Amino acid sequence: AVERHLMRIVLDMQGAQTQSRLRGIGRYTLAFARAVVEECGDHEVHLVLNGLLNDSIESVREAFEDILPADRIHVWNAPGPVQLIHIENAARLAAAEVLREAFIQRLQPDVIHITSLFEGYVGDAVTSVGEYDQRTPVSITLYDLIPLLNRDEYLSDNPRYEAYYMSKVECLKKAAINLAISDFSRAEAAELLGIESQFITNKSSAAEPHFRPMVYEESWIDQTLSRYGISRPFILYTGGSDTRKNLVRLIRAYQQLPKSEHQRTQLVFAGRMSLDFLHEVKSLRRADDQLVFTDFIAEEDLVALYNLCQCFVFPSWHEGFGLPVLEAMSCGAVVVAANAASVPEVLGESEALFDPFDVNDMSSKLWSALRDETFRERMRDHALRQSKQFSWTSTARAAISSWEAVVDEKGGSEGRAAGSRNMDQKVEGGAVSKQPDACDEDVLAVIEALRERALLPLEDEALLELAEALYSNQLPTELTSDAHGVPVDASDA
Repeated sequence: AVERHLMRIVLDMQGAQTQSRLRGIGRYTLAFARAVVEECGDHEVHLVLNGLLNDSIESVREAFEDILPADRIHVWNAPGPVQLIHIENAARLAAAEVLREAFIQRLQPDVIHITSLFEGYVGDAVTSVGEYDQRTPVSITLYDLIPLLNRDEYLSDNPRYEAYYMSKVECLKKAAINLAISDFSRAEAAELLGIESQFITNKSSAAEPHFRPMVYEESWIDQTLSRYGISRPFILYTGGSDTRKNLVRLIRAYQQLPKSEHQRTQLVFAGRMSLDFLHEVKSLRRADDQLVFTDFIAEEDLVALYNLCQCFVFPSWHEGFGLPVLEAMSCGAVVVAANAASVPEVLGESEALFDPFDVNDMSSKLWSALRDETFRERMRDHALRQSKQFSWTSTARAAISSWEAVVDEKGGSEGRAAGSRNMDQKVEGGAVSKQPDACDEDVLAVIEALRERALLPLEDEALLELAEALYSNQLPTELTSDAHGVPVDASDA
């Protein structure tokens, strides 16, 4: 058997702090991190949070209070604001990248995992690879490269955002390992970015346990559906509303159903749709359309809609994974979806797929999902079987295995070389010590890095803010040992 090194794993949790926390990325980040903590075995897991996003810190702490000691959750700080949408923040963002990496490096990790890389253009998130710490292996969750493949829609009209996005793409190339959320995303990134197979793997995804078949009282059903304006059997869609989601074709496919179906059913868009899409819908609507827009929907109500819908439809032509498909199947819904990108590997049933660019094909599949009882029964049975193929346990284990391979490849703890040099030291009485001037040396190293990059502010007030951030980023002495409990000389880090 191959001997595995004990690892200290640091998870950057900003995917659960930014506006992404209100979307699938936020749910993914929390569920994935919890699974890693639960499956880590003898490895040591730490979470790091961004102090500039302080309104989300307590909610993340609460999400882990039952499985992770409070002293394994750390908050780093930097002068803000840093959101790059305002060009005057560029220098502060660059400085914050140094401060963040220096803070994490002092945790002496074997591997650092970034849960959501493409954050920080809007909002005060900070993600980077190798801006200060060029030794510790970095792992990144790879969701998709949709803007790169659709530059005219997402990038070309905003050169500054394009430059920001491409800088993040370079981070993917520098990462020790990219953990894709589907085999499609893995293959796409390998082809687009030229990433060799050993630097990218599929760890897949999963739905949270509360997405499951449920039984509700009739009175509760009536009250809940009425609150969202649903009064008939309904076709359900949930997700975003940008162009790739293909919702205009979905409406046209619904309009092609027989008039009797319009009188019998409603097409429900669950969640907050963009103003641009809602404006476009006005020009599409017909007098007999039964379109419902719920706006924001609570999670427990979304589970109910999955359970209560006649069918769930997902027409998107480009997805990194397509989590709503798995959530709907986990609730036992009849699901029909586009035969594009990652969706077929999630849905796992070719009979339920349609051409996302063929309105007639989409409409025909909707008719089967609504009226063909044999088809409906097959799809309900398939949904529950297929959904069991995905779990957070297997996703976490795949990630941990990848991290172990990275650390083994580097010969143990190259990122914490100081720890390996101190393996013969004794820890007397269980106490962990640190050289008195190590903190000062760390601070001086960060200041020198900022000076080399011309990032030291000139104004007194800005210098004071930097000093306060450096002071608050000092770590308690118990964190200056490695995962084996061996003291580490931070001045070597």
